[in-house]
Amino acid sequence: MLGLRGLLPLLSLWACLAEPDASLVANDDSCSSEEGDCSLSLRQLRLHKAAKEAEAAAVEEEVPEPVSYALPCTEPSELSMEEVNAMEEEQSNQSESCITSNVYWREKNNAINMRGAHRTVQGSMEACQALCAKTKGCGHFSFWSDGGCLLTSTTARAMQHGGVVSGPPSCSGGAGEAEEPAYMGPSVMRVQKRAGLAPPSTVQQYNGVTWPTMKVGHKQEYHMFAIGDWGSLVGTNPGRMIQYAGGHLGGPHTMARWRGACNTDTMMDCMAGKECPDTCHFDADVDPKAQVRVADALKKRAPSSKPDVILNVGDNFYWGGVNTNCGTPMDKIHPVTAHQFTEIFERVYHGPGIDGVPWLSVLGNHDYGGFQFNKGWDQQIAYTWASNRWVMPGQYFMQRVEYPEFSVEMYMLDTNMMDSHPKHADPKHNICGEMNNPPGASCSATGGPKDLDDCFKFMWDVWRAEQKWVEEKLEKSTADWQMVVTHFQCGHQAEWYKKLHKKLGLDLLVTGHTHTQAIFDKWKVLDGLTCFITGGGGGITSENPPEVPRSTAYGFFDLTLSKDEIKLESVNFKGEVVGTATVKPVAKAEA
Repeated sequence: MLGLRGLLPLLSLWACLAEPDASLVANDDSCSSEEGDCSLSLRQLRLHKAAKEAEAAAVEEEVPEPVSYALPCTEPSELSMEEVNAMEEEQSNQSESCITSNVYWREKNNAINMRGAHRTVQGSMEACQALCAKTKGCGHFSFWSDGGCLLTSTTARAMQHGGVVSGPPSCSGGAGEAEEPAYMGPSVMRVQKRAGLAPPSTVQQYNGVTWPTMKVGHKQEYHMFAIGDWGSLVGTNPGRMIQYAGGHLGGPHTMARWRGACNTDTMMDCMAGKECPDTCHFDADVDPKAQVRVADALKKRAPSSKPDVILNVGDNFYWGGVNTNCGTPMDKIHPVTAHQFTEIFERVYHGPGIDGVPWLSVLGNHDYGGFQFNKGWDQQIAYTWASNRWVMPGQYFMQRVEYPEFSVEMYMLDTNMMDSHPKHADPKHNICGEMNNPPGASCSATGGPKDLDDCFKFMWDVWRAEQKWVEEKLEKSTADWQMVVTHFQCGHQAEWYKKLHKKLGLDLLVTGHTHTQAIFDKWKVLDGLTCFITGGGGGITSENPPEVPRSTAYGFFDLTLSKDEIKLESVNFKGEVVGTATVKPVAKAEA
C-alpha cells in the first residue's frame, strides 16, 4: 500500500471537492498554489480522514468514497455553455479596447529598446501600434504624448508612468508577424492514402470520422494497452528542446516539473545531476529517463499480452508539442515532426507485441503548445498518413473493434477546451492566453484558430460539436462495450459523463493529464462510471515519487477484455501490477 508520503502529492481533487472547515486550516500555510496546483498538508489529510471516518460511523450503510487523485483545483470540473457564451461575449467586448493608459513596457534587462527597434517618433498611437504589428518579435508598443514610440518584446515587463498609453500589436489579435513562416520545403517522409482517405487539407476535415473497423481473430485473451503523457524532450536538432544541463545529449529526457515542496527549478537541478534536496524525492535511476523505463516495462509485457490496440491519451510531446509552428501543409511532414516522432516515438516503442499495433491517439494541452495554440499539432494529425500505426485523423474520431464474441467502440475526444480561456485569463494554463502566444499567432493555414481572439471560441466549438456527435453515436451503437478516450483527467465535465453513463450506456472513461496512475472504480462523482488516469507515461516528472513501494508514479494500463467484463491492471515502470478493477457493461436507459 502506498505510504502517506507517496499519497500526499496525489490528493488535490479531495481539496477541490471537499474543503476542510476554514477555521481548522486558517493557520496552516502548507497548502500552496505554486505552479497552479494545490496539495494538502499532513494536518489537512488527518482532518479529511477524521471527517470521513465520522461520516462513515454516522451512516453505516453508505460506502465511503475512495480518495480521488490529483485533479488540480485550478481546473473546474464543469463549465456550462451559458458561462462559455458569456466569456466569449466578454472577450469580444474586451477586444474592442486593448489600450492601457499610464503603463509602458520595458525589457526585463532594463534596456530602453528591443533589438532592432530603436525608439522613434510617430504621429499617432495608431501609427506606433501599426509599426509594432509590422516588426518581427514585437509584443508591446508604448506611445508617449510627445510622439515617442517604443517597441518591446513579449518578455517585457509593465511599468507605471504618466502620459503614456500601450498595448499589443493589434487589438484584434490578427495582425503582426508570426515567429516562423509556414514550411514550404518538401515532405521529408512519404505521405499517402490511408484507410481509403487522402491526407486532409485542414485539421477538421475528418473530425468525427469512423476509422475502418478492426477485426480480431480468435485468441485465448484479448488485450489493449493505455498510456499517456509520455513524450519526453528531444535534445538534438531539428527542433531540440533543452531544459537543463545534459539535455543536449539526444534523448528522451524527462521534462522537469515540481513535485510537492520541490519546485520546477530545483527539479531541473536534480535532472542535471546537481545537488538535489530530499524534498524532491528524486530517483536518479528513474526520473531522468522515466519514458524509457515505462517503455521497457510495456515492451516486456507486450509479448504475453499481445495488445490489439494502444489507447494514447495525449501530451505526446513535451514541452510544447511538435516544436514547430502550425501551418505546414498537411500533405507534408516537417523535418522537426519527423525527428521528434523518430526519436521519441518510433525508437522508443517497438518490439514483439508492439510492432504494427495501432496507436489510437488524441491531443493533449501540451500538444497544442501548453500555454499557446500555435505549435505543430496539425502535424500530429498529418503523421497519420505517414505512419502504419499512428492513428489521429482529426481532433475527434471513432474506432470499432470486432472480436469473435463481442465488439468495442472507442470515441476519441479532444477536451483541451478545459485549458482554453479568454485571452487575459490564467496565463500559466491558457492555450489561448495573450501572455505566451506570439504576436500574429495563427493556425488558419490548416484550418485552426485564425488568431488569438478566435482561439477560445474555436476550442469550445470543437467541444460542442463532439458532444453532439458522441451522443448520437452512443444512441445508435450496437457494440457490447463503449469507451471514451480523452486527455483531461477524471472529474472534468462530470455531469455530461454521468448522462452518457446512465442514459446512453458509456462503460468506461480513459484519461490522462495528471502525471500518475490511478483508478476510480465505480466512482460516485460520475454516478458509478469507472474512470482511470494513465498520465504516468514518463514524459514529464510525476507528482508522485517513484521510490516508494508499489509506486504509481510512472506506468501504463493493461486492459483484458471479454464479453462480460473488462479487467483493468495498472502496471508501473517496474512491471508491477499496482492497481486493479473490473468493469461490467451497462445498458442504455429505456426510452
